[in-house]
Amino acid sequence: MHDRVLLITGASSGIGAATARAAAREGYQLVLAARSADKLTSLAQELGPENVLTCEVDVTDLSQQQAMVEQAIETFGHIDAVFANAGRGGSPGGFSSADHVAWREMILTNIYGVGLTLQACLPELKRRQGHILLTGSAAGRTTIPGSMYSATKWAVTGIGYNLREELRG
Repeated sequence: MHDRVLLITGASSGIGAATARAAAREGYQLVLAARSADKLTSLAQELGPENVLTCEVDVTDLSQQQAMVEQAIETFGHIDAVFANAGRGGSPGGFSSADHVAWREMILTNIYGVGLTLQACLPELKRRQGHILLTGSAAGRTTIPGSMYSATKWAVTGIGYNLREELRG
């Protein structure tokens, strides 16, 4: 039986799904979280459902994240690493004409969702001396005129640095 457990938010597509595939090849047990239950189920079938727990989760809801962590520990006994990957892309139009509703959802997912993932997972990761990965972007290290997405990725970069200092404690 494998004993390394990786939890991935935003696991149903893109970087999250690719990471799940790579981790499965390396023998990880996986906790795959996303809003799309159908995509998660399909990915779990592809990877071998005996080593995968799927959780339909909105990362902007702390109670859902806490339930995910509890279910992961109940299923696999522990969590060794968390990849806070859930995110939303930007919309065109710059600051003068972009869709402000899309901005709100992006900010909540890309920043608040990362914070809630950390809050839900940190007690277990501290107990296990586990690892945390965050999905950043080159957009979080350079200026992209009119890009709220870039601003959210700057925030994720800041979260990473601040978390490192908190854990150094």
